[in-house]
Amino acid sequence: MQYLGRATIRTNGEYLPSKKGAKLHLGGAKRSPVVTNFSVGYAEENDPAMVECVVPLARDLSLTSLRNLVDAVVTFECDSGQIYVVRGAFVTDCLELTDGEGGDVQLKFCGEAAEELI
Repeated sequence: MQYLGRATIRTNGEYLPSKKGAKLHLGGAKRSPVVTNFSVGYAEENDPAMVECVVPLARDLSLTSLRNLVDAVVTFECDSGQIYVVRGAFVTDCLELTDGEGGDVQLKFCGEAAEELI
């Protein structure tokens, strides 16, 4: 049986060369407990999906394009077969570039709750 070893991230269908350690927070309904005298229930609120990854700065990678990315479709494809889609995605943080070892850039995408493609 194969387990997740690598993830492939795409923005609007274009491959994003991310390093090992990419993360997906599925988002969706977030439930908080509501306690009364005789029972426990919950209240729901919407929690956004988040995709986090680190990409090395390659010659053809435009940080300006990534910084300005809004209303995008971000896919998180697992080598174990699952594909998750985050629609309406945008970059949340100001981008920061670190020199050496490929010039790492940390990216955080936020959007609607992730949908699993089947």
